[in-house]
Amino acid sequence: MGLETGTLAWGTVELRVAAATVFDAFLAGRPVPGPWLADEPAQVRALMLDYLGHLRGMRVQRPGKRYRQPLSDSRIAALITGIEQFYAFMHDHRETAAVALAEQSWLRLDPQHAIFFRRGGKPRKRRGGHERDVIDDDALTQIMAGAGLLGAPAAEGGPGDEQAMRILMLLARTGRRVSEICLLDRDPLLPAGPATASSRDSAGLTARLRYQQTKIEGAPDTIPVGEEIVAIIRAQQKWAARFLTASQSPVTSPKYLFLAARNNRNGDRPYSASRLRTLLKQLARRLDVHDSTGAVVDFNRTRRFRHTKATSLLNAGVPLHVVQRYPGHLSPEMTMIYAKTLASTHEAEFLRYRKLTADARELDTDPRDLYDMLQLDRRTDRILPNGWCLLPPRQLRSKGNACLTCDKFTTDATFLPELTTQLTRTEQLIIQRREAFSARTGQDLSEDNVWLAGRRQEQDALGRIIVRLEQTRRADGSVQALRGSGASARTDAAARRHDNSQHDAR
Repeated sequence: MGLETGTLAWGTVELRVAAATVFDAFLAGRPVPGPWLADEPAQVRALMLDYLGHLRGMRVQRPGKRYRQPLSDSRIAALITGIEQFYAFMHDHRETAAVALAEQSWLRLDPQHAIFFRRGGKPRKRRGGHERDVIDDDALTQIMAGAGLLGAPAAEGGPGDEQAMRILMLLARTGRRVSEICLLDRDPLLPAGPATASSRDSAGLTARLRYQQTKIEGAPDTIPVGEEIVAIIRAQQKWAARFLTASQSPVTSPKYLFLAARNNRNGDRPYSASRLRTLLKQLARRLDVHDSTGAVVDFNRTRRFRHTKATSLLNAGVPLHVVQRYPGHLSPEMTMIYAKTLASTHEAEFLRYRKLTADARELDTDPRDLYDMLQLDRRTDRILPNGWCLLPPRQLRSKGNACLTCDKFTTDATFLPELTTQLTRTEQLIIQRREAFSARTGQDLSEDNVWLAGRRQEQDALGRIIVRLEQTRRADGSVQALRGSGASARTDAAARRHDNSQHDAR
């Protein structure tokens, strides 16, 4: 009934069946009178609390990292929720169930069968932070560079599976679920309609990809794609044609784009998602990809590509309602999961780097307070090309470029390229102005000149900041721990040497 009315999807049915199987095994050793479980409401509650204790005593039987360990709270919550929702449904439809199943005892279900556990009486599913599912640009580049290993023949150390290679490419580029890619029709491309004609020129969108929406009834099932995706699909179609010819198949137009490689002469079986995960697990071990924080990227969890794609769209400024359609969400609340991921990722990136003032001292303000202040202010005039201005919102700087001599200026390592460029330009400007002054007056521009003194002050501030920031970075670009006492004196000496070397070079 749930499938026919659209209230249940096949994935939910699978979970319900698994929950019913475990509950059935629990009831097998107990004197249960029938589907109503017990004659008294208090006995029903006692039975379900006993079932909760039974689940807590169970062990994982499937081979893996958690083999023989207790069931996780998430697994226990799923098994309990499955039975609870099943009985709530049967309570609401007990008359229909009694007729359809030819079992009149379903009529004995009472309100105590509509809910088994009180609020807070069962474990909750653990939801990990989605920010850990986002693959950063460095790691994604490594993954895509190594994707070709999936298609490499065994003689070259690969599994020789071109289909897995193309599926990985589509997962990373489209953010689709792995089931949606494996179940693609043989020709899933639709022509780009008039509504996308203008976008083809600007974004390179040339077609729409139709996929199998296997999870959410009524959700979007097409996305705009560019020439790169089209080329991957055309290459796979050619591979499928060669595969059917080699198999002497009577079929010339298979049902699916990606085909099971064994026992599939008629081309009516799709590529196995479990095989793909196995190959990706092997590839992940071989590539040993690490992100910018040094964490291992286990991209065999294919959902990470979906989180990454949605977050990158939000990061690029794509409107929320457009991003909502791209992953196939029905509500903006579902998409906001990735927006929260984006916010936490931005804050974590902001807090990674220590903040320095114009005289290269560490900022006294807590970086979290600084982040909150900048987010609450949201004024673009407080975001400088080389750092941030910490002046109060209503206070304005009346002088010109005085930030590098102001105690309300702060910056960090993310601005190193701009700071380095600014230092180079300042040094070049000093050289040009001194040469122009000498050509016009026949004298050297003295160091006590008011203009030169100001530029020297900026040059000195930039040199100090750059040296301090470079000292806090490792060779791989990550940030070192904070330095101990005496670092200030060493930094000042290094800054002076830097200035002297630049002066001698001139």
